[in-house]
Amino acid sequence: MKIKIIKEVYTQNGWRREGDIVTLDPKTTRYYLNKGIAVEHTEKATIKEAKPVKETKEAKAPRKRATKNVSNKNK
Repeated sequence: MKIKIIKEVYTQNGWRREGDIVTLDPKTTRYYLNKGIAVEHTEKATIKEAKPVKETKEAKAPRKRATKNVSNKNK
């Protein structure tokens, strides 16, 4: 069974660091789960972020254009 280590633990094989995902024998797994040292790890499918839809020219709102000041020419 795969478990995720929550607290660091020193074993005869060395340190099991916080955040490590390890596969252990059932006896050790039960012990870690009961003591709150680890939680059961379930693999989740990664969800991709939705990309924003590109805005096309047809969908864009018309922009106001800056025009030359015509009143100054007549003076």
